[in-house]
Amino acid sequence: MDDISADLEAGNALMQACAGGDRQAFHQLYLNEAPRMLAFARRFTGESACADDALQDTFVQVWKNAHRFRHERGSARAWLYGLLRYRLLNQQRRSSRYEVGHLPDESWPDPGLSPEQCSLADNDRKVMIECLKTLRLERRRPILMAYYMGLSYEQIADSLAVPLGTIKSRIRSGLKGLQECLRL
Repeated sequence: MDDISADLEAGNALMQACAGGDRQAFHQLYLNEAPRMLAFARRFTGESACADDALQDTFVQVWKNAHRFRHERGSARAWLYGLLRYRLLNQQRRSSRYEVGHLPDESWPDPGLSPEQCSLADNDRKVMIECLKTLRLERRRPILMAYYMGLSYEQIADSLAVPLGTIKSRIRSGLKGLQECLRL
């Protein structure tokens, strides 16, 4: 059995334990899945607060409805992402509904970014990408895994088969390198 299959089986077992009211299993399930789910939610919404709310609502529903999970239908991870996706889509639908009385008129300021602000944000992104390219792969990869994919340091260490302390020091030194590059 490969690592991914073992990871999915462990998630299924934790979900079954949650269905039985095991708080420790719920906590472990959260630790295993929440970072990736939060990264997904942030990419989906573009807003940290909305993503946090959706993740919290999802795990509240997991605790209340873990007994509804059926491993014959799919993995616990798929079930979790299905719940999260449903919450995110509901948030999106609710936020896109406007009543006629709440429509902006000419006196309201435009909440969007100005063309100048968009240009500056795009420039910042390009500078960050160039700074990331200056880092050695052994430092760049864990940073991207942590901040883009939402993996915990432990998950990165397992994935790369590198000791946890090494991952922490590579991320720390990589972030210092980025900080120095961005100061220029």
